[in-house]
Amino acid sequence: MVIGVVGKSCSGKDEAVKFLVNAGFFEINVDKLGHEALVKNKERLVEAFGDVILTNNSVDRKILGPIVFSDPEKLKTLNSITHPWMCEETERLTKANPNSVINAALLESMGLVRLCDEILYVFAPLEQRLMRALKRDDITEEKFLARNRNQRDIGLSLLESGKRVITIINDQDKEYLYRQLSLYCDRLKTRGYING
Repeated sequence: MVIGVVGKSCSGKDEAVKFLVNAGFFEINVDKLGHEALVKNKERLVEAFGDVILTNNSVDRKILGPIVFSDPEKLKTLNSITHPWMCEETERLTKANPNSVINAALLESMGLVRLCDEILYVFAPLEQRLMRALKRDDITEEKFLARNRNQRDIGLSLLESGKRVITIINDQDKEYLYRQLSLYCDRLKTRGYING
C-alpha cells in the first residue's frame, strides 16, 4: 500500500506523515530527495547556473533558491534536472518498501500520483495556515502569501486521478487531526495493510 500525502504549506502534512510512520509505514520524503538531487546532479546544475551556486564545492540552496524562484524559466530548468532523478528514486523506494507513504507537496506536478494506491489530502484554511507559518517559519505574511500562490494548483487534479482521495481536515488541534488519522488507520487494519 503506497499512500501519497499532499497539502499546502502549514496544512499539517508532515504531522499526518509522522502519524502514519508510527503506524508502520516507511516515509519517502520527496523534499529531502530534492536535497540529494542537488548533490547527484551538481555538474549539470553548475552547467545551467554557473559556479556562483557553489559554496565549498557544494550546491548552496540559499544561493540557488533566489535565482530560480525569481525566474520561472530558471525554475523550469532546475526542475528538469532534479525531478527525473527524484521520481526514479521515489519509485525505487516504493518498490523496496511496499507499505510506504510519499510525503510530497508536488505529488501531482511531479507525476507521483501514479505510484500511489490512495491519496491523503490534508486541508487547513488559509488563515490558520498563515498563523502557523508566522509562528513556526520566521516568515513574513507577504512571503507566506507568495508561497501560497505558488501552491495554488495543489489538490486540483486529485479527483481526476482515478485514485481514492481521503480529505483530512486540520482546522482544530492536533488531537482532532489524530482522531481522523486513527480512523483512517483502523480502516487500513481491516483491509490488512497494518498489523494489529
